[in-house]
Amino acid sequence: MEDKTLCLKVPKNRANEAIKEAKRRGVFDENYKVFRDAEHVYIPVRADSANLPVEEWELVECSPPRAERREKPKTPSYDLIGDVAIVRSNVLEFLGEDEIVRALTAFHKRLRAIYVKEETVDEFRIPLLRLIWGEPVEEVSVREYGLSFKVRLGKVYFNQRLGEEHHRVASEVSPGETIADLFAGVGGFSIHAASMTYVRVVANDLNPHAYECLLENVRLNKKALKGTVIPFNEDASRIPELVSCRKCFDKVIANLPRKSLDFADVYSELVKPGGVLYLYVLSYDPETTTEEIYRRMGEWRIISSRLVLEYAPRAGIYLFKLVNADNNEPNQQDRFRIPQ
Repeated sequence: MEDKTLCLKVPKNRANEAIKEAKRRGVFDENYKVFRDAEHVYIPVRADSANLPVEEWELVECSPPRAERREKPKTPSYDLIGDVAIVRSNVLEFLGEDEIVRALTAFHKRLRAIYVKEETVDEFRIPLLRLIWGEPVEEVSVREYGLSFKVRLGKVYFNQRLGEEHHRVASEVSPGETIADLFAGVGGFSIHAASMTYVRVVANDLNPHAYECLLENVRLNKKALKGTVIPFNEDASRIPELVSCRKCFDKVIANLPRKSLDFADVYSELVKPGGVLYLYVLSYDPETTTEEIYRRMGEWRIISSRLVLEYAPRAGIYLFKLVNADNNEPNQQDRFRIPQ
């Protein structure tokens, strides 16, 4: 049995106008389809509405076809790295794997794989990934501001949401400066900085996979680099010894949010008086974190702080920019030296 409702009976040449007006007034009935005969178009409207545009068009009883209702797939929170999507495991508390796959493949037609990030493990911040759709992918290529980066999935830490942060920090580098990127990963901050101007960047990461990606990414971007990137595969605490340099870096980048405060002595050894430390910290309360920084790094002065990434409910990755207020000048014999 056909449904009976009300329709606006409109001449064909005024159909679009009438549909827009019905939607503007909020009376268009989306449960039904618009239909037509030889001379008129019939626009289903809500019979219970007092806002019908009957002053312009005839209101008639009608039996329009039912509209097919398609629910929009819910889109989960995810990171897109190249042509691979990575979803946090807590998303599975709200959406099934099939729903995640339908939503992401509908939105990204060229997706090769979808992984769930179960957790982050060991000192290298390596994501533990589980494939839920597509083919296994070991390596992806990523572009940031015209620069190319190779990333080994499940072997290195990489967050594509930091692309803007890499560029922003690199834009604060001045020509001729010497920079240390102590937890460089695949080279995001280091390569951006060296592409901006004529600087020397010591780029270090303890993870051998990250170090190999760093080497390859320096080669990939060779033509775009104005400055020099000097890669290391060492514990960050050894960098002052390896470069035979005390307080000769203009800027130091410390992107190790969970443990960055553990290297306070290293920063003091490397940053020259008046130099700047970019300290990334995982914080649940920025005021408490500020107090902890001053407690553990008394000779430093915070000049700014801001939220970089939402990490979890009530937690975020914050950047604290600090200046080295230590007025003890380095010995003139201390020179930056690349180890042989």
